[in-house]
Amino acid sequence: MNTLLPTLTSAIESLQRHGLHATLNAGPAPTATIDAGQGSHRTYSVAVRERITPAVAAAIDAPQDVPLLVIAPYVGDAIAEVLRSRDIDFVDAAGNAHLAWPGLLVEVRGRRRAVETARRRSTAASRAFTRSGAQVVFVLLSWPRVTVRPLREIARASGVSLGTAQIVVEELTSAGYLYDGPHGRTLARGGELLSRWVESYALWLSPRLHLAAFAVDDPRWWDGADVELDDAGAQLGGEVAASLLEPDCRPTTATLYVDAIPEEVLARHQMTRDEQHGTVLVRRRFWHLPDDASSLVPTPLVYADLVNSGDPQQREQADRLRRHSDRLTRLDRS
Repeated sequence: MNTLLPTLTSAIESLQRHGLHATLNAGPAPTATIDAGQGSHRTYSVAVRERITPAVAAAIDAPQDVPLLVIAPYVGDAIAEVLRSRDIDFVDAAGNAHLAWPGLLVEVRGRRRAVETARRRSTAASRAFTRSGAQVVFVLLSWPRVTVRPLREIARASGVSLGTAQIVVEELTSAGYLYDGPHGRTLARGGELLSRWVESYALWLSPRLHLAAFAVDDPRWWDGADVELDDAGAQLGGEVAASLLEPDCRPTTATLYVDAIPEEVLARHQMTRDEQHGTVLVRRRFWHLPDDASSLVPTPLVYADLVNSGDPQQREQADRLRRHSDRLTRLDRS
């Protein structure tokens, strides 16, 4: 947490300028108690983010048993709106803040971004939770059988170099997310790792995957199209995949993960390119498992797609999926 101290210090100073006193309790799960005087106070779980976007704000996993306080160098209006909609309080180094509990409302907007000084990045977090690291973590979260395989096979499945796979596995081991069990390499604190991965996916990996968007007249064009999608090497993600896993979902968009745009599928269903309003989102597949014959992408990616959408209904679908999916509940129990 040493690399985050400048942000924490600036945020605490901002709270003091608002007449509040903050006590930070550092540790693996940091908390902060904010005292407004006259017996009014609240204890928060703390999430410090050196870089935050609206997608990351939507992806942050909020605990159910204690309110969450997000601390960041700067929280712009779009990010603040996402956090408020999720009932997540925040404060930034520039002085912007939203704190709300019975008897207190602090709402500060429009403060400009503080001048940032160069900060030394933590190498322990840099590779495992950037683009290439997110590819490795995804494979480890999705296929337990791959976790015990040699590094060369993990690298091949993740679509990264052997050196990158080795660094990421070493960092995950140092951070306590991997350990050597009786049957080989084993995931630990899988739920926490999933939540961190979803944020890094939203920030670093997801924006690089978009290939095209298409409009289609039939809103359920994918229903019964298993064979043609398999022939095209396409896998379903996002809302459609969630609807097949959780029947209560009613998808409005379909996400396809492919190695190349499936021209025959587009022609068969008379899809037309529409980057603004298209409901068929075609994305690049970034993993490589030749024996993965499923018509759906792995559940961690379905979950991440729903969270990353920024849509409140899809976020609710994501929360249901996390509670009921066998793979996600196993991760949360690990």
